[in-house]
Amino acid sequence: MSRRRKKRAQGYVTGGPARKVYIETSVWGMTLDDQPWALRQPTNEFLRQCAAGLFLPYISSVVADEIALAPAAQAAQMMQEINRLAPAILNLSEESEQLAQKYLQAGVIPAKKQDDARHVAIATVAGLEIVVSWNHRHLANERKRALFNEVNRLAGYEQVLIIHTPFEVMQ
Repeated sequence: MSRRRKKRAQGYVTGGPARKVYIETSVWGMTLDDQPWALRQPTNEFLRQCAAGLFLPYISSVVADEIALAPAAQAAQMMQEINRLAPAILNLSEESEQLAQKYLQAGVIPAKKQDDARHVAIATVAGLEIVVSWNHRHLANERKRALFNEVNRLAGYEQVLIIHTPFEVMQ
């Protein structure tokens, strides 16, 4: 195993631990050629930083399920990007499903956007530090971050979850 791959596998980069990040579906969608350059460029740079070991990437089965709903060519392109990065894959558990339902019950996320709640719940239950998303409406905004963390605190999760865009997480 190369030195760089070994450091990535250990979770260490230049003397400190790499940050664990959950990469939500909207980020993979921004890798598509038809997306605006202003969003695609920071997305690709973030994914390069993940590949270099600056972040330890995770996705979930929910990401794969959402990608499967895209047109075939787009789904194939997103899956190619995922396979290139080879993130760890988390599954939706009973615990994360219950937490997602708490977000819905508290009105943090509209009932129609259950998968958005699942992304945050899976990351929270797994103890990840950061959710990376381009979904400003339901995830990557200060008001939603506070609401998610309040529900998490009431449910017994003490870690503070950060939800950022790829651009913000690289800064």
